[in-house]
Amino acid sequence: MRTSLNNIKAIDDYILGNLLPGDALLFEANMLLNNDLVNDMEHQQNTYAVIRQYSRQKIKDEIVAVQKILATTPQHRGFMHRIANLFKKY
Repeated sequence: MRTSLNNIKAIDDYILGNLLPGDALLFEANMLLNNDLVNDMEHQQNTYAVIRQYSRQKIKDEIVAVQKILATTPQHRGFMHRIANLFKKY
């Protein structure tokens, strides 16, 4: 179990660019010798990609929700007009 955790940490450090150049080179050499390490790294990269996409979608959803509140609430109407005026073509 401990080796697995060490591999996860090493993969994270490599993907995130937290390794010193010599350590990164050593990690890359280990990948040449260990197909399981390559597979684990690819899975970790895919996991990060899914998390980033999910986070982006959540932020977009929050922005849309705030925009709906601002557009439909009478007390924010003046604010919305000022914002719209910023983007008017002259």
